[in-house]
Amino acid sequence: MFADWYDTQCKTSVAWVQDLHRHPETGFHELRTAGFVARLLSEMGYDVATGIGGTGVVGSLRGTNTTDQGRCIAFRAELDALPMDEKSGLAYASPQIGAFHGCGHDGHTVTALTAAAYLAAHRDFGGTVRFIFQPAEELLTGARAMIADGLFDRFPCDEIYALHNLPGLPAGHVGVPATAALASADDIDVTIHGNGAHGSMPHTGEDTVGAAAHFISAVQQAASRVVDARAASVISFGHIAAGTARNILPETVRIEGTLRTNALNVRNRLVALLDNAARATELLFGVRIILDIAKVAPVTLNHPAAVAATIDAASRVVGGGHVIRNAESLMASEDFAELSALVPGAYFFVGQNGRALHHPEYVFDTDIIPIGAAIFADLAMTRTSAAPIAHAIAQDLTPLSKGETR
Repeated sequence: MFADWYDTQCKTSVAWVQDLHRHPETGFHELRTAGFVARLLSEMGYDVATGIGGTGVVGSLRGTNTTDQGRCIAFRAELDALPMDEKSGLAYASPQIGAFHGCGHDGHTVTALTAAAYLAAHRDFGGTVRFIFQPAEELLTGARAMIADGLFDRFPCDEIYALHNLPGLPAGHVGVPATAALASADDIDVTIHGNGAHGSMPHTGEDTVGAAAHFISAVQQAASRVVDARAASVISFGHIAAGTARNILPETVRIEGTLRTNALNVRNRLVALLDNAARATELLFGVRIILDIAKVAPVTLNHPAAVAATIDAASRVVGGGHVIRNAESLMASEDFAELSALVPGAYFFVGQNGRALHHPEYVFDTDIIPIGAAIFADLAMTRTSAAPIAHAIAQDLTPLSKGETR
């Protein structure tokens, strides 16, 4: 039924993608994109709320077979683009410098809009569907902003689902992680202080650059020895700032990095390692180190019942042979984790060919729109009248304050 309907919808959905792709907007600036989404949802007959958590949009639709027992199933899509230049060569490429849908959020938004259009034309389901269009996913703060603005108080949901395109997963296949879908994210800020000195006389001061090199090397080497090799984790330092001249040892070095893992106990072990490495470096080099570790996003955990529902829906859409059960989790992070920690749900992947996510030549494959949209529609039809899921998987969502290393 969906495939026949999509034959009449395909050109429209592709045109939506191209329109959004030409007009990328970065986190919390998605004014045009949010307006585009709100207008289409309203035209479809949805009750629409805007401005949630900044530029977030929620569209709600009640099925014609709804009873008092009807449940609410939600679907999340992202509105924002990346702050990078596009080099895809597409005819509909972004003309803007420093803004590019290099992660496929334009395609995700249109996938959700396509599912919304189908359900508006086929309202014979027994509950309520909500489509949540979230700002600032790339900043990992949009979901929390919507929650703080009363998202689930104003728009309660029983289950929530989201997807992501995934180059590297075979095209047309659907991957459903059994537990952790994506990693947690922590920001690491390290400031090393010492007395400056001439490069020819390092003994007259403290070598903050040498201390920085030692700290980074110690962390990378020790991380492979204090964490079970079977656990997924990574610490990467992507920014170092120090010095003004080649022969002057600077008073201050600043290092920025990220910590990713798919298990809370591993995260806590690595946080302790970072602190130990800082203290050891202080003793060895005579410097003072300030270590700030700030929690950005928790692990994206899938609920077992929602995983089973997603596998069933995907099997009906693409066939069981094209569904990858217990798909590998990614070390990337997603603030969908904030939503699924409060409402039980699942996050899954739809495979496509082409460049990796965030590559300047990345292109979202519009041929996968009907796969994701059909899975969303199937979940809406089946889960609105299904048995309730008990609860979400509890996580500590409290942000860390600067200097805290819980």
